[in-house]
Amino acid sequence: MNTAEEQRWSALRADVDALAAAPAGLDTVLGQLPQWDSLAVLLVITHAEQTYGRALTGAQVRACRTGRDLVALLS
Repeated sequence: MNTAEEQRWSALRADVDALAAAPAGLDTVLGQLPQWDSLAVLLVITHAEQTYGRALTGAQVRACRTGRDLVALLS
């Protein structure tokens, strides 16, 4: 894992409760997290807009299988 990827993941975990509440890593399957739901998707979208100026859709976020996929979407 590179430094930029680590920083994006840490920032995302700080803003998204579903990722912070569990010992989630970049290779964690999001669908296996107990709190991964529509609110978590909305928080990822909000994080992307506020932190990176990126406009994401719910479909884009839901298509991510792992934390690594989310970080790649933010890049």
